[in-house]
Amino acid sequence: MQPSHSLTPVLLGLSLFLFGVGVVHAAPTEEQWSELNNVIIEQHLFPRYQRLADNSLAMSEQLKHLCEAPTAQQLDAAQQSFISAQASWQGVQHIQFGPVTLLMRNYSLQYWPDKKNIGAKQLSALLTSTEARFDDEFFRSASISVKGFPALERLLFAKDKQIQERNAVDCRLANAIAEHIYDTAQAIHSEWTEEARLVSLASNNTSSADTEAEEYFAYETPSEAATEFMKSLVEPIEAIRDNKLLKPLDTSAQQSRWKKSESWRSGQSINNIRENIIALHELYSGTHPVSVKTLLEASNDTERAADIEAAFKMITAELAQLPAINEMNITAQMHQQLMQVSGHLKILQNHLELAMQTLNIQLGFNSRDGD
Repeated sequence: MQPSHSLTPVLLGLSLFLFGVGVVHAAPTEEQWSELNNVIIEQHLFPRYQRLADNSLAMSEQLKHLCEAPTAQQLDAAQQSFISAQASWQGVQHIQFGPVTLLMRNYSLQYWPDKKNIGAKQLSALLTSTEARFDDEFFRSASISVKGFPALERLLFAKDKQIQERNAVDCRLANAIAEHIYDTAQAIHSEWTEEARLVSLASNNTSSADTEAEEYFAYETPSEAATEFMKSLVEPIEAIRDNKLLKPLDTSAQQSRWKKSESWRSGQSINNIRENIIALHELYSGTHPVSVKTLLEASNDTERAADIEAAFKMITAELAQLPAINEMNITAQMHQQLMQVSGHLKILQNHLELAMQTLNIQLGFNSRDGD
């Protein structure tokens, strides 16, 4: 028998190895992922799609009032209803899987960025036809660039206010687009009931082979379904930074082109980003009793969990201090402030990507690449 002290070098080597690699992270179990999926759907996703449907309905009704009595007061009310509905969309824009992708609904709600200005050209062509019918058949065949919020914004916030002309084709088209947005939002919200059922089935699908009527399983495991939610958390940060900030800001205030920003006509470009960050922050740590943050903490990555939370709060505070940009010329101070937000978004993105490693989530192909 070997003497017991012969184990000392082995134990010493093991302790040095563990010290070198630092804290060992334990990835969440499938049961934990299943619980997180359920609370995200119930507490985050359903309420936000409901809000989009409700505010879109209010917008549709306000557009009807505008077309019936095209006054300045009615136009202002219609514009405010648009701002509320669009903010609701920004609050769920990060979800890019499930019913919202059916029939390209995500792009029908918002085709942006429109690099070739296709929407403006197609909208102008439609407005030349006074006899056009903007019914269900029209929207089945119409381009995505004339169906959603950007097209409606062009009509509602046009400088010539042609939409105030009684019986104007502009108002009929705007009314039809608002109704289409509501119909789309309502369908997405309704269809998530079935999508939620498919997500819940992921934890039970291992026994499907024993059943006579084999059911379709959209997700093999809870972690596979959770990966879609994690993509919805991580990938939008880069899109916000690149498309909503860096492209319109360019390299300096003098070079900036704010007309490249997302909703400059309605003065909502900054507010859109606020809504995005608030929604992503909620997806990260706003669900109970489990959240992405608590799973990180349970995986012994408490420092990174705290860093991500702090980054969200800092970016939210920075955005809250920024006024709406109603002029196309960005001041040097505003440019500096927005570039600072951009830098903090990059830090947040890096933290989130490393957090996915802790959670053993493989994000794979970024569907937003090339936007």
